[in-house]
Amino acid sequence: MQRIRSIRTASIVALVVAGFIAALAILAAPSFAASPTVRGAPVPKPPIVKKYIRYGTARKKQTAAYCRRHYGQRVWRLTKPKAIVLHHTAGATWQAAWNTFDANTAYNGEKPGVSAQFIVHKDGTIYQLMPLTHRARHCIGMNWAAFGIEFVQEPRAGKDGHWMDRQILARKKQVGAGLRLVRWLRYRYGIKKVDVVGHATANASRFFKDRTGIRNAAGDWYAAEVKAFRARL
Repeated sequence: MQRIRSIRTASIVALVVAGFIAALAILAAPSFAASPTVRGAPVPKPPIVKKYIRYGTARKKQTAAYCRRHYGQRVWRLTKPKAIVLHHTAGATWQAAWNTFDANTAYNGEKPGVSAQFIVHKDGTIYQLMPLTHRARHCIGMNWAAFGIEFVQEPRAGKDGHWMDRQILARKKQVGAGLRLVRWLRYRYGIKKVDVVGHATANASRFFKDRTGIRNAAGDWYAAEVKAFRARL
């Protein structure tokens, strides 16, 4: 009996020690509380500056009405993001793009005006323009399911969209920030690499839909440059 009690006591002590060691390991592990993830290794959230455009009751109603006309959904909330669309601003500063998006000027005879969830400036600063639960009007056929990311890049006479895309890809701070943002969004929402598309390639996305029959005729982020961007994710 004495031997049995000794074995039981030793077993209890061993369990207590093991539990204590496990607790210490948990406390010592790095925290990713600010870096949500759906699958795979946790991806840290990049530094983001919140600079919200006006998105009040009127814009919500306009967005819901737009989504009903184009997607059959009277909704302004983005509840299950499935894709990311890359754009460039066709302007030299993030502020100019922000001003355009904030103005909520009708585009192609419809409101809301154009917008995006993010702008990435040339210096690598990421600006968030609205809560990630809000739909932005940035890409025909994709606003119901996709985040829009605008990279600051101005046009130049005699140069096409491919040239503009390549300027962004060659700008280390800007493209680096964009890659970190896309990695984080992908892992937070479970977005597949193939669903990171360009404005110029969005018509071919599996999530593209528009009830009115219109299509994108954009000149930003062509297939070759999107492929180069994806390769670095």
